[in-house]
Amino acid sequence: SRVLILPAVGFIFLYSFLPHKELRFIIYTFPVFNIVAAKGCSRILNNYKKSWLYKLGSFFVVVHLLANAAYSGVSLYVSHFNYPGGVAMQKLHQSVPPSTYVSVHIDAAAAQTGVSRFLEVNPNWKYDKREDLSPGDQLMFSYTHILMEADPVQVLHYKTTHRILAHIAGTTGITLNFTALPPFTLNLKSKLILLEKRPTSGP
Repeated sequence: SRVLILPAVGFIFLYSFLPHKELRFIIYTFPVFNIVAAKGCSRILNNYKKSWLYKLGSFFVVVHLLANAAYSGVSLYVSHFNYPGGVAMQKLHQSVPPSTYVSVHIDAAAAQTGVSRFLEVNPNWKYDKREDLSPGDQLMFSYTHILMEADPVQVLHYKTTHRILAHIAGTTGITLNFTALPPFTLNLKSKLILLEKRPTSGP
C-alpha cells in the first residue's frame, strides 16, 4: 500500500504549491486511493471473525459501500440536468426528420452545457456556434433552428418568425426533504429554448 500511496501523496503535495489549483490537476491520483481503500476494506472483511473490532469494521465497510452506491446513483441522476445543451441537441435530432434541411445556431449558454461535435451527428446539417451574433441580428433569422438561453426578453425577437420546439430544463439546486423518498427535491428551471423557424417566415 505504501508503494502506491506515497507517490500519490507526494504528487498532491507538490501540486499544492501551485497558485492556481483545480481538482482536475490531481484527479489522476483518485484510482490509486481507491485501490488502497479497497485493499483495506478487503482485509477487514476477510478477518471479520477474529474480533468484535473486525466485525464492527466490516459493518462500516458494508454501510460505506451501500452509501457510496446510493450517492453515486443520485449524483448521476442530478448531473443529467447539468447539461441541458446536450439534451437540447438530442431533442433536435428526435424532433426533426434527418432529411430536412437544418441550419441551427447554438449560443454560448448551450455550447457551455453539453453541446459538442460528438452530437453533430447529421453531416448534412449546419451547426453554427459563431459568437459575433446577438439575438435579433438580421442574420439570426436565416437559421431554421436556434438553440439559445431561456431569456424571455431575447426570445421576443423571434416571436413572429420562430416557434418554440422545446424547453430544456436544468438544475438550480437540491432541497432536502426528509419526509419523502428519496429525501430530496431536485429544483429545475427552464435553461434553454429550442426554436424552429415558421414555414411562412422570410429568409
